[in-house]
Formats: sequence, C-alpha cells, structure tokens
Amino acid sequence: MLRRWKPGLPLLLLLGPLGPFSPGALAGPEQAEDVVELDFSTERPVHLVSPAFLSFTIDANLATDPRFLTFLGSPKLRTLARGLSPAYLRFGGTKTDFLIFDPQKEPTFEERSYWQSQVNQDICKSGSLPSDVEKKLQLEWPFQEQLLLREQHQKKFKNSTYSKSSVDMLYAFANCSGLDLIFGLNALLRTADLQWNSSNAQLLLDYCSSKNYNISWELGNEPNSFRKKAGIFIDGLQLGEDFVKLHKLLGKTTFKTSHLYGPDVGQPRGKTVKILRSFLKAGGEVIDSVTWHHYYLNGRIATKEDFLNPDVLDTFTSSVQKVFQVVEETRPHKKVWLGETSSAYGGGAPLLSNTFVAGFMWLDKLGLSARMGIEVVMRQVLFGAGNYHLVDENFEPLPDYWLSLLFKKLVGTSVFMASVKGPDRNKLRVYLHCTNVNQVGLTSFLATQPGKAAEISECSHPRNGSVRSNSFDRVFKQDHISRLL
Repeated sequence: MLRRWKPGLPLLLLLGPLGPFSPGALAGPEQAEDVVELDFSTERPVHLVSPAFLSFTIDANLATDPRFLTFLGSPKLRTLARGLSPAYLRFGGTKTDFLIFDPQKEPTFEERSYWQSQVNQDICKSGSLPSDVEKKLQLEWPFQEQLLLREQHQKKFKNSTYSKSSVDMLYAFANCSGLDLIFGLNALLRTADLQWNSSNAQLLLDYCSSKNYNISWELGNEPNSFRKKAGIFIDGLQLGEDFVKLHKLLGKTTFKTSHLYGPDVGQPRGKTVKILRSFLKAGGEVIDSVTWHHYYLNGRIATKEDFLNPDVLDTFTSSVQKVFQVVEETRPHKKVWLGETSSAYGGGAPLLSNTFVAGFMWLDKLGLSARMGIEVVMRQVLFGAGNYHLVDENFEPLPDYWLSLLFKKLVGTSVFMASVKGPDRNKLRVYLHCTNVNQVGLTSFLATQPGKAAEISECSHPRNGSVRSNSFDRVFKQDHISRLL
C-alpha cells in the first residue's frame, strides 16, 4: 500500500538484519515469511532534537596548506552542503591545536586567484573556481592527502599558520551554504605554567569582529590526547578555567552573545571521564552544549564484518549512557552533542567508510542518538582527507551523503519510542520520528512486501500500539538500506 504522507506524520526508519547476505534472499514468493512485531508510542515525544540535528565538519587539517581551502570556493561543493542545511559546520579536529592565525600572512596564489575572480560579484552567486586553479589543486590533492594521513598515523604534528584569507574562505563557504560556523581555537598555546595563552585567539576574534562575522567557538580538540600529540597534560580543572577565560574574552567583543561548545573529549573511558567530569565542574557553566567524540573502529584494521556486526553498533549505547551520567552528575540538563563522529578513526576504513556498507552504522547512530537525547550529531567529514567523507575529491556525493540528504529531508525533530519485539531485536533497528514539517508532498513507504506497509496514526493523534509486518528478511540484507515510511 502506498500512502501520501502529510507533514507531521510519523516516519519509521528501519535497518536490518545485519547478517550475511544471501543472493537468493529476494527471490520468489514461495519462501517462508518472517513476522516482525513492532511496539511504538506517539503519545508524546521522548526527545526533541535540533533542526540542525544532522550536522557535519570540515577538518582543520585542510588548512595545513591553506591553498587547499580554496576547494571551499567550489559552487558544487557549496550546493551539496546547502542541501544538508540547516546544519552546523564545525571547523575542528586534531590540527585545531596546531594552527596559528597570522594576520600579516599573505594569501596563497590560489586564494588570490579565487578572490580576484569574485571581484564585483555576489560571492554566493558567482561562477566556479578558475579552472586552472581547480585542476592544479585536484592534481596535487592526492599527495597532500597522503601527507595529512601520514602525519595523523605517526602522531607527529607541526604548527601551521593561516591568514585572513583562509578565515574569509571558510566563512564564505559556511555563509553561502546556509550553515552556522563553529570555529575551533588552538588550546595548546600555553604559558610556562600551562595557562592558556589567549593572545592568538584575541587576534582572530578582533579580525572576525571587524568583518561582522557570526561565529560560534570551541577551544581545543580531544584534550585527553594532548600528551600523545604534544607531550603535555592538561587536566579538566585547568581546561575548565581556560574556557572561563575564553568566555570572558568573548564578552568583551562583538561575540558576547556567541555560543561556546566543549570540551570535545574522546570516548568516555578512563582518564577521559575524569577530564570531562572536572572540566564540567570548573567550566561547564560557560558552555552551551557538552561535546564529545565517538568512533566505532580503528580504520586501519576494520573489516566489512565489523561494519555489519550488531555488537559493534551496540557499543555506542554504553558510551552515550556514560556521558549522560557524568553530565547529569555535574551539570544537570546541559545539552549534549556529538561534536565529531564517524565509523572508524584514523581517517576511516579504506573501501568501507565511504561505501554503502557504512550506511548501517551512520543511520543507526542517527537513530540511537536522537532516541537517547543527543541534540546534534556532527559527521566527520563533509570533504577532506581520508575515507569517511561525504563528498569525494571530485565533489561527487558518496553513499552516506545521499542517506544524510534523505534523513534531512524526511526526518523531523520529534522523536518517539519504537522497538522490535523478540529475540532478534538487536538485528532489526527501528526508530520513529515525525516527518519534517518543512517538506510537503513527499511520498514514502515502509519496505516490506508490496501491499503490506503498516498504517500508523498522525503525530497529532496520540496512539500506542504494535505493528506486525512480514518478510523483513527479504528486504533488509547487507547494503540494502530500507525505504522510509
């Protein structure tokens, strides 16, 4: 049964089973049918997520050589980014703490060529990058990408400087794409007694203020790994005091009403939990949302089986619970964001993180995050080095981009409880939202046998119930992503 849905109707997202693929699974009607029973409730939302719930990042390592920031002048890349708005654009990552703003630095040849081509034009409506500049950058990008990945794997990072032009390029990309920019400041600039040295941040704030830029801010990236990256240890108390200092700094500029997010710690275990807890006690009052990072796997050793393993997916739940436990014990009711996340760390898993098989992880993480109360999820990365990007080096969208676009267009902010009954409930993932009220006339349907899509009441009509549906096993196999109700 096909049904035309109006804005506000519930939407079910289903994934599974996450088991081995049988080539004959979609064969004939003579196969025995499997029955799946779903429980759901639309009496009231369990959570409301941000309209920018699905957001994304540009890794700060793109500015290691500022020439490559000129990629952000591509109208095609901006159009793809605009398709995912409203969203936050986080400029951050490991390189955040190795970038230094130099207001006297001259733009690169590529940056100058781009700005000269935009003279006397609306920067958001002007033409493409100069073709010779784009071709030159694309030819050199594979070598730069390998350099960035090698630096990441060896954990040997060098300071780089970026100019006013680099900031302008980044801001123009966000502004023209309808995105809210979050800029990560260097937290490794320290005095002899390990106090945060804010002088470079002040130079950047002064410049951005002079341009009337609308930017939110972060300070540092994964402070729990500072010892590995830079040979120093900053505890949560000191980091909290640093954020208080930054907050006071913002209060003396045009950014006094800007948002501040942090501390962007890694996964909540061991010393990371201690850092998060003491940070929140010391500086949690000045941040608008608590940010943390999550990856399932090591990209250098991950396998296809890992990507389809329900037990791997379930590890995310315990991490979320731990973060919320710490937040509720220290700063109750403070919003929690996934400030950076993807399938596998270290740049992603080659031939996996940027293919259809990664879609299960991505959609399951979105569904679980919303149901567990995370307000915003920032996908690493829209475009850049590695294998977990949404858009490739030729500005062509990859599978997770299309999933993100569908999610953004179809899924609304009201989150309801839905679950699968039975022993195999970890293999079939079910998430229930209202549809996106900003999208009108969308037709979609549950992926079961033709003629057996389940009826579900409108969000405006409270209802509990269960749904029995057949032949899920035929439809949800390996990289067959479900259609949407």
